[in-house]
Amino acid sequence: MTNLISVKSVVSQRVRLKSDIFKKISNIKIIEQELSDFFIYFRENKKCKSIIFTHKKEISLEEIINKIDSLFHNHIKHSTVASGIVCNSSSSCSSCAVREKDPKSFKRKLIEFGILSIYSAYLFVSESILGLTIVATPFSLVAFVSVIAAIPLIKESYEDIKQKKFTLQTFMSGTLILAILFGEATAAFEIIYILRGAMLLEDYIATKSKNEIHKLVELDIQKVFVLVDGIELEVDIDELEIGDIVVCRSGDKIPVDGVIVDGSCDINEALINGRSDLAFKKIDNEVFAGTLVERGRVSIKVFKKGNETYMARVMSDVENSLALKSPAQKEADKLAAKLLKLGTGLTIGTLLITGSWLSAFSVMIVMSCPCATVLAASTAISGGIASGAKQGILIKGGEALEQVSQAEVFCFDKTGTLTTGKPIIKDILTLKNITEDELLKFASIAEFRNSHPIAKSIVAFTKDRGIEVIKYGDSEIIPGFGVKTKLNGTVILVGNRSFMSKNEISTKEIQAKAYKHLDSGNSVVFVAVDAKLLGFIALNHEVRQGTKKMIDDLRKSGVKHIALISGDEHKVANAFAKEFDFDEVYANQTPDEKADAVLKLKKKYNGVVMVGDGVNDTLAMSKADVSVSFAAGGSQSAIEVSNIAISHSHPSDVVELYNISKKTLRVVNQNYWIGTSTNLVGVGFAMFGMLSPAAAGAIHIGHTAAIMANSSKLTWHTKENSHETINKEKKA
Repeated sequence: MTNLISVKSVVSQRVRLKSDIFKKISNIKIIEQELSDFFIYFRENKKCKSIIFTHKKEISLEEIINKIDSLFHNHIKHSTVASGIVCNSSSSCSSCAVREKDPKSFKRKLIEFGILSIYSAYLFVSESILGLTIVATPFSLVAFVSVIAAIPLIKESYEDIKQKKFTLQTFMSGTLILAILFGEATAAFEIIYILRGAMLLEDYIATKSKNEIHKLVELDIQKVFVLVDGIELEVDIDELEIGDIVVCRSGDKIPVDGVIVDGSCDINEALINGRSDLAFKKIDNEVFAGTLVERGRVSIKVFKKGNETYMARVMSDVENSLALKSPAQKEADKLAAKLLKLGTGLTIGTLLITGSWLSAFSVMIVMSCPCATVLAASTAISGGIASGAKQGILIKGGEALEQVSQAEVFCFDKTGTLTTGKPIIKDILTLKNITEDELLKFASIAEFRNSHPIAKSIVAFTKDRGIEVIKYGDSEIIPGFGVKTKLNGTVILVGNRSFMSKNEISTKEIQAKAYKHLDSGNSVVFVAVDAKLLGFIALNHEVRQGTKKMIDDLRKSGVKHIALISGDEHKVANAFAKEFDFDEVYANQTPDEKADAVLKLKKKYNGVVMVGDGVNDTLAMSKADVSVSFAAGGSQSAIEVSNIAISHSHPSDVVELYNISKKTLRVVNQNYWIGTSTNLVGVGFAMFGMLSPAAAGAIHIGHTAAIMANSSKLTWHTKENSHETINKEKKA
């Protein structure tokens, strides 16, 4: 079987390759070992079937691919989505190969169109105002200019012919050449001029969508201060290496992802979590590129830089998604192919019936609208993705965007998703001669490396009480149950009642008191050492403001079923579900059981959206039709597996996502009507000789512009001030 290796991105010497080869960890190890001399940096993303590496300057990408080819004997195919390029190609448009060979900048295309505009104005003044006759023979100046202007179209046609495809470009190029040969060079130029204008508009809408996304992660940092032997040295940001210590002060934007190794500060993390309040950060706290140091001074050890930072990777996924086709875009491609066939038939039919080349040419120009048909879907999808990006809703593909408002079921995790990532300790109950400090110390040893919000709260609470936390336990995290840790022969268990029961530890002695907390909606975490129960810690979860309104709004919008899928005890989950009016509850769920719950719902309903934030949600999210992660405080694995990441983690953003999806589909349908209605009217006039080729071209560019203007409404859209709504709820 032939495997293809796709070059998904190339930025300087940093490359991302994708192939089925990279599904096997053994293959990745072979590549890493055999090509170790080629790489400066290397990592794999097995789930995405990708490898990401930075190669040495003296080694070319072609050499690396050839080496991989020799290792696995695969046929290599380049399908580069280079940084800065967004391909909206379709079956009726130019191939990617042409765009790769002729990567003209938008500015250059604009200049070329400006020159053609000057020549067009000269023709208009000469013919219409001065009354001069323009020579339009095959060897005239206007014929020469027309051929030069048509070169991009001719190149696309040539590539299509080589691939034995009959497309709009082939059809148009042949007809324009015939027009020049039959002495209609002026008409041919007018059409080429209008088509170049339409192509420029298409490039503009794709570039605008991409730029909206780029604006979110622009660092605007050229120089950074690196700590070397106690001295701060200013270096170019490109010279940073993993492990370097970067120094940031008040007013500095953090240039990397890393961990604070010295100092403390207040950081504005709105880019990551959407919160207006500052986050206090100290030694061992993680920080992210793009966030702003408001007060203080910190030294940060570099873990990730450049395109490897959290926000850069999420944005890269969103940008690359612009090249992926949604169901609406695939349908548009099919419709475009049918319109091309219909246009060919109408053009030939008009010529045979009327005998007029000009009428047939006019019909052909009007029916050269597969481009507009493709744009009807692609510009709306791009507009919807850009609209979401503006509001911190990062949509990684048009298919996910479409499916959100078509889904009948929304499922929500509780902890960290509908509650904040900072559970508050409400009570500590100990047995026999155990003190609270001793219980907290054992719990923190076990939970130290656990990223779950409850674990983080326990560790932070322990530190705040001045208790030393030992960091060196050998821990095993069992998602959905708890943590098992070994330290110097001592076995520590921290988790829920099921976890204790599984390890044959009875909780009967304190079960009545635990139930009281569970009935109040609190979570209870039991602690045991060497098979002896020490007590429990009860925590209260602060519910995110706007949760109730989100559920009500989703139901009013047409969502049929809203389910809570939680790892919490039955009493906690049921109390929460009753308070917030969920239709169904799946409580005390392990990651596997969460995934099973999603699959059950998929059998009963059309379309399931799963909203989560943690590692224990990723399996369920992978089974849903659309997975949405709450990025504020969420795990990177959940963000990576999700189709959509909500960076602000406001419940109101889920409703906003639904609204963007609904409006995008409505705009797609409106665009189809714009294109279809103008086609019908234009063809009718053209067949009866009431429309010149130039006027037909004007209709073509007119409805293309109308479709783009209609799609751009999506990028103007901003949600009703959700923060004001949240503040009102707080006051209430």
